[in-house]
Amino acid sequence: MTPGDTEQLFWLASAGVCAAGVLLLVTGVRGAVWFLWAACLVPLFLLGRSYAAVGVAPLYLMDSLAALALLASTGTWAPRAFSEERLRGFRWVALLLAAVTVPAVWRGVAAEYPDPLKGVILGLYPVVGWLAATWLLTRTDRDFVRLRWVLYVPALGVLVQMVCHMPMTSAASGLYLAIAGAFGVRMRHLGDSRPLVATLLGLALLTAIDSKRGPLLAVLAAMVATSLAVRAGGARLGRWPVLTWSVVVLGLVAAVCFSTPQDRGADMPVVGGLISRLEAGAQDSDSEAANNVGLRYAMWRAALKEADREPLLGAGAGRPIDVTGEGYQLHDPRSGPHNSFVGYIYYLGWPAGIGLVLLVAATLRRTWRARRHPVAAAWFGVTVGVCLTAFTNVALEATFIGLPSWLALACAYALVGVPRQQKTGTGRALAVGGHRLPVHRRSAAATGRPLPSAAVPAWS
Repeated sequence: MTPGDTEQLFWLASAGVCAAGVLLLVTGVRGAVWFLWAACLVPLFLLGRSYAAVGVAPLYLMDSLAALALLASTGTWAPRAFSEERLRGFRWVALLLAAVTVPAVWRGVAAEYPDPLKGVILGLYPVVGWLAATWLLTRTDRDFVRLRWVLYVPALGVLVQMVCHMPMTSAASGLYLAIAGAFGVRMRHLGDSRPLVATLLGLALLTAIDSKRGPLLAVLAAMVATSLAVRAGGARLGRWPVLTWSVVVLGLVAAVCFSTPQDRGADMPVVGGLISRLEAGAQDSDSEAANNVGLRYAMWRAALKEADREPLLGAGAGRPIDVTGEGYQLHDPRSGPHNSFVGYIYYLGWPAGIGLVLLVAATLRRTWRARRHPVAAAWFGVTVGVCLTAFTNVALEATFIGLPSWLALACAYALVGVPRQQKTGTGRALAVGGHRLPVHRRSAAATGRPLPSAAVPAWS
């Protein structure tokens, strides 16, 4: 397919999406918002970066679908966007990032930096997460039970990208698997092991195809963090708990290791690529594998040093970093400092970076404190996975990882972790996991269908 055909296909797809969105908005089709969100995220989990790149920067098909989903649900979230207590902290950080992104993008365009308009994501995705979480707070548990099938999509996406020989971004696939793995662990504790098994298979396939340490650690950390939160919350374990599954998996890996000749460790299934990478790092001190961590530190130091020259406004969106360490060029200078926390400081300034760190810390604290809640442990694990991915990659400022990361942070911040009783229009509260959580009432006019007198906020 020629570039001209690709561009024509994009415009046809965009026209179709816009027409479908207008039709859905005009007719008020039931489930239109869920359909739009699914059309935005499910292909992303299946096709990864290839789908996220459909469009012309900074306008992408994925973002258009998210915007249409928010537009279709305006009547639900708009009245509560600035009054929802559970999103107060997240709301102010999102507004801060949106405000400081405008001058950063302007400066990047004026300086003719590479892809400065891509920096719009820095302030846009936090706002999208805030508004989407406000809408999700009006949903009932039944809405989410129907979405359990989404947990299988990340593992299926790894398989699809392998079979179709599509370019794979391991950090993105690792993030998707980390989200699915956290909820898979929680469901395993509730007695359903299928999502966890699917995620483990997807992780094994990802490790075999693209042997990177970061995605593997992110997925495992998310699953371990979820399991620890569940155990700390005093939840009863179902048969074959996560610890047993881990012992079985480790036993199989050990059996394969002992049955493989020691001089052919690289031929081992699944982990052979990782062994080859470690061996290359040990044998060649000038390789990327040997100096990966040190070179990243060099990039972060260079970025922070540059940010100190403009501590309030940052270096501007798209400002390239060109770092050479140990005689090896680590990265494409258009890709950023490979650390989202440093990246926000570098592009937007210290206030934005500090706000992001405080937001993530508050999310971890809220989800851990609410760990007795049925799904708070999973959101805690998801946040840990997002943090690890953001610490070594461009997790919060790239299309293919940024939107899922910000949606996950917003949901984790809003849906669990409120330790105090809050009064609502109904004047009632529901006791869940040792906390008093509000019960919201939704009108039939807001949803287009009759509802029970009281609807429990989904996963809150």
